[in-house]
Amino acid sequence: MDEFRRFFVRGLAALLPTLLTIALITWAYHLINDEFGAYITKGVMVVCKGIRDRPSEFFVDEENDPLNYGTKLEEWDELGQQLTSEYKLIHMNPGLKSPDPKIKRRAEVNRDDALWRVAFAKYRLHLLGFLIAIVLIYSVGFFLASFYGRALWRMAEGVLTRIPLVRAIYPNIKQVTDFLLAEKRLEYSRVVVVEYPRRGTWSMGLITGAPMKRVQEAVKEELVTVFIPSSPTPVTGYVIQVARADIIELDMSIDDGLRFTISGGVIKPDSTNAGELPEKSGGG
Repeated sequence: MDEFRRFFVRGLAALLPTLLTIALITWAYHLINDEFGAYITKGVMVVCKGIRDRPSEFFVDEENDPLNYGTKLEEWDELGQQLTSEYKLIHMNPGLKSPDPKIKRRAEVNRDDALWRVAFAKYRLHLLGFLIAIVLIYSVGFFLASFYGRALWRMAEGVLTRIPLVRAIYPNIKQVTDFLLAEKRLEYSRVVVVEYPRRGTWSMGLITGAPMKRVQEAVKEELVTVFIPSSPTPVTGYVIQVARADIIELDMSIDDGLRFTISGGVIKPDSTNAGELPEKSGGG
């Protein structure tokens, strides 16, 4: 059982980063496609219908393609083929034979819509909406990089922060997205240890820069700002401003320091390893 657990954990440790990366990319794709691309695709479809009522028979086989690329239903025909909603609108819609012109016209519109959906599914044209969404997002970023774009965005944010419900949510979400996506990343210079949160307890931290001007002016000795990361999620933690004389610099890279924190102190460079813990002496 111990051997199974050891190999299972080892396999999980090897595969988990890849699986999480794939999951994150998949989530981002669905977010962009479902919230932006799907509506753009519908717009493109409306444009196509404006140009031509129904796709050409050269591109869509009206007999077989609706069965292959339509939305599946829990229904089958006499040949055992699973029906789709598009196939029923194209071939089994009684309104197409109605003597009432309005009913017949409505049925024809539904049939043509179904044919366009089949055409988009057959040629993967929904990806067009996704690609256009990517280009639009890039264009927004390009525009916001300009002077007029930044000014317009500040005005828009000013309006948002005046809306009662939005102003309670938007600033907090903006802080998170700015931290994750901002071009100017938080830069760490050195790995240190400092007595925190009390004397005799040493915590590993990362120097992020100089202290706040007002704090430095109020304290005579030189201060530095240190970020104390939490374990096992170093993106959260505490920021302290401490006297430079009270810190000890470590001969450790930033990556090694973060690995040390994430692993709960298990992973550390050989140069910083003080050896094995002494065994507890036996008592009576």
